[in-house]
Amino acid sequence: MLAKRIITGIVGGALTIFVIYEGNWLFFIMMTLLALLGWYEYSTLVRKLNAKLADKFGAVWLLCFFGAYWYGCLKVMMLLAIILLAWLLLRTVFFHRLVTPSDSAYTLYGLLYIGTGFFAMLALRSGMVASDMTGVFGSVMLEPARFFMFLLVFSTWASDTFAFATGKCLGRNKLCPSISPGKTREGAIGGFLGTLLIALIFSLIFEFSVIHALAIGIIIAVMAPLGDLVESILKRVCQVKDSGMLIPGHGGVLDRFDSLIFTAPAVYVYLVLIS
Repeated sequence: MLAKRIITGIVGGALTIFVIYEGNWLFFIMMTLLALLGWYEYSTLVRKLNAKLADKFGAVWLLCFFGAYWYGCLKVMMLLAIILLAWLLLRTVFFHRLVTPSDSAYTLYGLLYIGTGFFAMLALRSGMVASDMTGVFGSVMLEPARFFMFLLVFSTWASDTFAFATGKCLGRNKLCPSISPGKTREGAIGGFLGTLLIALIFSLIFEFSVIHALAIGIIIAVMAPLGDLVESILKRVCQVKDSGMLIPGHGGVLDRFDSLIFTAPAVYVYLVLIS
């Protein structure tokens, strides 16, 4: 099991680095596919609660929304947002014998949870914000959009990895035993410090502002474990161990990207505010 997890991690990591570096259509396809797979996993989980999701509508909506952004159709994106809200409300009227407001709430929760995370990564890699931030680099050694995506991914991975390693070696006090029994306070501290370390290393190697690197590191160090806990409580409520079995040794898309789903929007908003 451990060998399978390591091999899958190496292959998946290499593929992720390649796709991030190449960007363009390849990255768009990857984010859209991951969002659809994440939505499928979420729909499967929530069905265990007897919720009647608008699962097919949600998949089509995600595909259209990501496509509208990719083609720069802001008006279409706004229209899609209105259509989403209107349909989720009106389906409780048209199908009131079958669909309750809580069913539509589950649908909206899932689309916001999954769509926001992968959309933020797509927007970050597109370079619309990063292109205005060359001034925070001593010298631009790597395209800003690539740099911020690598900083996001490696710092988030560092949070998970350092937290796991520190928890295994030094963990004594449980962090949230009722939600995730394996997490410890010592592991959380190790993950926090490890994230800051990676952010600082990125800053020094690529001559990026130390202040902004540490700020991004702190954001990721806080948001990454929160993302993990959100998925943990979802799985606990649905009484499952993993969100899926797509990735050998790692579970499903939500299991692997739960932290990034939270860190990506937070980092993107930070960059928007300082750009």
